[in-house]
Amino acid sequence: MQKNSIGMLESDNMYVEIIGVIVIFVALRALITRNKAERLLYLNVIGFGVSAIIALVINTPFALVVAAAFFICSTISANAIAYTLDRLDDEILLE
Repeated sequence: MQKNSIGMLESDNMYVEIIGVIVIFVALRALITRNKAERLLYLNVIGFGVSAIIALVINTPFALVVAAAFFICSTISANAIAYTLDRLDDEILLE
């Protein structure tokens, strides 16, 4: 296997490109959608994609720790946002 200028394997570079395209597509979908539940799902997918890109681009054992921390934090934040939105649906908004 050949490595590029930043030390990534060529196959890793292909995976980063594929995941990057998926993340960009999902980000556009998150901007377009009007449904809050769908938007949260898209934001969660973005978090998973970014953690995968971190793990692939940085080829050190510490990158796995960083990717896992990012993954866990993005999941917790998505759950917190979902909980908050669920509580807001029950409230009456006065305009």
